[in-house]
Amino acid sequence: MPAGSPDHPAHARSTDNANASGAPPGMTGAQGVAQVISRLQNPVVYGIPGGYTVQIFDALYFLKDRVQTRLVREEAFATVMAEAHGRLTGQPAVVMGQGAWVLGNAGIGIMEAHLGASPMIILVDATDGGAFAHLGPYQAGLGGYGAYDLAAALRAITKQTFVALDPTQAVQMTQLAIKHATTGEPGPVAVVFHGRALFERVDPAVQPPIHLDKPIAGPAKPVATDEQIKQAASLIRGARKPVLLIGNGVRLAKAEKALAAFADRLGIPVATTPAGKGTFAETHALAVGVMGAFGHEVANATVAEADLLIAVGTKLGASDTANQHPRLIDKQRAQLIHIDVEPLNIGWTLPVDCAVTGDACDALERLEKACANMTFEGITRVLAHRQSLGYFNRELTSQAGNFSGRDAVAILAQELPEGSIATCDAGENRLYMLRDFQTKPHGTVLQPNGGGGMGYAVPAAVSASLCREPAAAVAVCGDGGMSMTLHALMTAIELNAKVLVVVLDNQILGWVYNGQRNRLIASELKPFDFAAIAQAMGCHGQQTDDPLVFRQAVREALLRPGVSVIVAKTSQADRYQDVMSSLHAHDVYAVPEHP
Repeated sequence: MPAGSPDHPAHARSTDNANASGAPPGMTGAQGVAQVISRLQNPVVYGIPGGYTVQIFDALYFLKDRVQTRLVREEAFATVMAEAHGRLTGQPAVVMGQGAWVLGNAGIGIMEAHLGASPMIILVDATDGGAFAHLGPYQAGLGGYGAYDLAAALRAITKQTFVALDPTQAVQMTQLAIKHATTGEPGPVAVVFHGRALFERVDPAVQPPIHLDKPIAGPAKPVATDEQIKQAASLIRGARKPVLLIGNGVRLAKAEKALAAFADRLGIPVATTPAGKGTFAETHALAVGVMGAFGHEVANATVAEADLLIAVGTKLGASDTANQHPRLIDKQRAQLIHIDVEPLNIGWTLPVDCAVTGDACDALERLEKACANMTFEGITRVLAHRQSLGYFNRELTSQAGNFSGRDAVAILAQELPEGSIATCDAGENRLYMLRDFQTKPHGTVLQPNGGGGMGYAVPAAVSASLCREPAAAVAVCGDGGMSMTLHALMTAIELNAKVLVVVLDNQILGWVYNGQRNRLIASELKPFDFAAIAQAMGCHGQQTDDPLVFRQAVREALLRPGVSVIVAKTSQADRYQDVMSSLHAHDVYAVPEHP
């Protein structure tokens, strides 16, 4: 019996019952989606109205007291800002815009959210063309003949993608997107709307009832079992030199305080992965910095001597472990406790001796109680390695006219107050941030998670300034990355953000240039006056090649409202090879020495 038949059981449903469940009579799919968005915790929408999503934006007009909409200059900024928002707050922001443009421009932030487990909701339309959908309509995205397949493309970089064909599906799939984005390991989830899903009205006689007053929610965060905590505590009790290995999952779980309390109580040194940088202050006496391929020698030496590793919220990927270098982690000499909310991450790259599946904050707090009488005097071990190998005490040698990018990053770290959020791009500037930017309490560092995207730093810093109100929000990028995101400065101004942008301008694509062994091709950039361009946009802009002037410029920018851009004209002497750890046996990034 066809669903449209008057005798179909769906017609037996009462319109009154459907209305009682929270769906207003005659509600369009677009209006229902707007209602779902408004029921998020502190809802924020990043994007550009376009295509059929204009209908959802129009519905949000009447919900302006409950939903913040933030217009961006390009869809890529929307996804990066939403990714940073999700990573910092643990709550998903919404990215919304015309499907063709989100697909064409905005993959960077979606991909980073997918690789780094940041919650995000992506709402796009297929601009399908209605009754003319089979006749090659303009911007059609449902995958038919002559069209692109928007849903298939998004599935490649999302945790889940839904396709809504009617107004009830539009509402319920948006609810499901929120559930999927926040349940278990978080991630980006997309909904692709067919035109009729937004334009048509909900018909409770033939469609499932909608429960706007009771949004679909995922289960509570999983918690480790008592047996898992007991087993982990037993391994810790038998250790002599345990070390904590901390990843981005601690940030996502809002477990920084629990981590600090656990490390302090037991006296265990803390190393972070690159993605975990900023979750534990590197000024702390137990901090050893970043581990791995581009890590601090102190961190790698401390990890190498450990007989027990406690990994929290990290996949222990190839870069984290220096391609599983045996001098860093050798499972013959070190046992491994792995704590993660996603069971598939545990033991993914290294075999574990104790798997603890659950929320990192809960696990650390319970583990601290179970280990209350233990202490390991980690401060003494850390101090010995710092004195032997150096830490963040590298001598700054820059002079006017010969300004090192590494020194610029070190000066920036010295001048920023506690509670600052720093963001960076991919490329050599990210490596300098890992090695030379010493994090302070209550602040953090956001970097591209796994896609290594240039163009990340500026929109991420803008988002941080808006969603966390940090002591300072600072973006660090090279001149290549700044070129990709100049118009993000316009977005920052239009959103009244307070942001400092530091551009390390050496007129090369540093990583490429320094890997070409003097066989230079497509790696040198023409000089541009980024400070003057920023001034023309309405920012405060300043350029210098003097470290003393740079330091003073940072101090003044921190006191100034609005957007400040400081261009550090740096030399080309810094190289990524200089910050490769001693565990790097081979420079895989360079071209062959003898072609």
